[in-house]
Amino acid sequence: MPNAAMPIQTPAVFAHLRQCALEKRTATYGEIANAVGLAPTALADQLNYISTQVCTRNGLPCLAALAVSATTGMPSQGWIPGAAVFGSARYPLLWCSIVNQVFATDWAKIEIENPA
Repeated sequence: MPNAAMPIQTPAVFAHLRQCALEKRTATYGEIANAVGLAPTALADQLNYISTQVCTRNGLPCLAALAVSATTGMPSQGWIPGAAVFGSARYPLLWCSIVNQVFATDWAKIEIENPA
């Protein structure tokens, strides 16, 4: 997996999600977008970068799993690694497992690095 260019506002999105992890809570797309000055529909690139280039590359649980829909309280299945294989009926169980892993990780000293 080659390094991808870091989308604008990714460090701010990461910092917000890291704080949520430290507080052991999720955040809606709207909350995150409001905090970093983006539209909720504009978070896809940042969440994907955090998931693939930060978490997966460094063996960390998917921090982007804390970004959730205000309607469902969960992220869409496309954001969770392995969700398609796990199946939609068991998706909530997979998501809860990942969130518990995120909450169990000490994010206090984890920083995002721009490879560019």
